[in-house]
Amino acid sequence: MSPEREPSKRRTFCKACIGCLGAGSVGAVGYPVVSFLGFPHRLPTGKPFEVALEQLPVGQVEYGQVRGRPIVVVMTSDGPRVLSASCTHLGCSVIWDAADAMFHCPCHGAVFGPDGRVVSGPVNVPLHKVEFKVEDGTIIVA
Repeated sequence: MSPEREPSKRRTFCKACIGCLGAGSVGAVGYPVVSFLGFPHRLPTGKPFEVALEQLPVGQVEYGQVRGRPIVVVMTSDGPRVLSASCTHLGCSVIWDAADAMFHCPCHGAVFGPDGRVVSGPVNVPLHKVEFKVEDGTIIVA
């Protein structure tokens, strides 16, 4: 090989490497951006969320989803209640504490009663109530 061809081969190799790395970078950044800006996927409407009353003793809860949104069914001494499981402050999922019979938000320490009312914390809006019906001993959330 002549010494004059050696730099040309290296230059060509470097250009090819830079081109491949550039194309890979554009793909790595471009694909998520295009996916995000694309048409939104429809959430499946699916069938309604159902819980049998006999499976839910007083003081217990059942978590689920309706149209992609988290809900919680809680059995109180006054009967069943269905609430949004998202805290009204930052949208974190609330956690049921059976010992206290309260919902706790792990993000900022808000506390909600079993009926969704605010007990303490930086939030001043209660958990949103979700409509439901009871048919044949089953709670149905549509």
